[in-house]
Amino acid sequence: MDTVYYIAWWNLENLLDLEHSERPDWRKKKIGNYLAGWNEAVLSRKINNLTSAIAEMNNGTGPDILGVCEIENERLLTLLANQLTVTGRRYEWVHYDSNDKRGIDVAFLYDSDLFEVPGDLIFTVRLHKRSATRDLLQVEFKTRKGKSLIVIGNHWPARSGGQFETEPFRIMAAETLSYWLYQIAEKRTNDQPVLVMGDFNDEPYSRSMADYALSTPNIRLLRGARKDHNGIYTPYLLNLLWNEMTDGKGTYLYNGRWSVLDQILVNRAIALNKDFSVLSAGIYDHPDLISKGLNPAPLAFGAPSKASKDRRGLIRESIGKYWSKGYSDHLPVVVLLKEN
Repeated sequence: MDTVYYIAWWNLENLLDLEHSERPDWRKKKIGNYLAGWNEAVLSRKINNLTSAIAEMNNGTGPDILGVCEIENERLLTLLANQLTVTGRRYEWVHYDSNDKRGIDVAFLYDSDLFEVPGDLIFTVRLHKRSATRDLLQVEFKTRKGKSLIVIGNHWPARSGGQFETEPFRIMAAETLSYWLYQIAEKRTNDQPVLVMGDFNDEPYSRSMADYALSTPNIRLLRGARKDHNGIYTPYLLNLLWNEMTDGKGTYLYNGRWSVLDQILVNRAIALNKDFSVLSAGIYDHPDLISKGLNPAPLAFGAPSKASKDRRGLIRESIGKYWSKGYSDHLPVVVLLKEN
């Protein structure tokens, strides 16, 4: 019987700890007033909302591996894992505390009954522009059959400040990723399966993705890749979310336009069915995560500090600013991977 893994990625939209939690002064200054009113009840509601959606994935059994970004610390990962015991799974996590100014990190939750994660095989690289930004996080997952799957989580620099003005920072991240893929092939051979996923803050066709991360929807490019003088293939990545974009879908809505900022990609080894094969991939657009009406959008949770107040000084909840029944301003993406 084939073993199929359900692997997901989700930007959790500023999943930060309580307003008065301990933080470095530089982080407090950056976050500013965003956390005003972020108390135990608000955090608990957001955790409950997120975990209810995560537990619904994979026909109500939860994902086997879940990559996340915009999460502040391990305490919040513990809260997520504890709530996800409703799936019957025992989730553990990998997290690296980055120097991002807002303290929003990349992490992985995984079913510890399915995977082993050797601690000495976790790597991170710190990306610097004028200041530190989110890291790339690489984790090796060993299956029960002893096969190795390397997963790289990404949260590339945002477009705030202008899409084209900030593009060079995402190109830096793309070049770093491509170099990293080359190093993996050099140390582990070309047959090492690698899965890349994240919030790239660029579209599949953007220069950072297509020209620098070498992302493509054309599997023939991967099949026909040439070896260099070291015997390493050009590190093309097959973008599994490209067709979602051409279907007019997206993971993030801005000014009424959908964008596929969250993507899943695989290297040549997986694309050519070495140890693992892709069965399907797409956007997890569950109706509960999207507003209804003429202009559907991801149901963001937001923050109380962004909400307006009524005459009595009570928070007036509104979708897009603060909505306690919301989840995230991004939709998850999912891939089904078969172990060969």
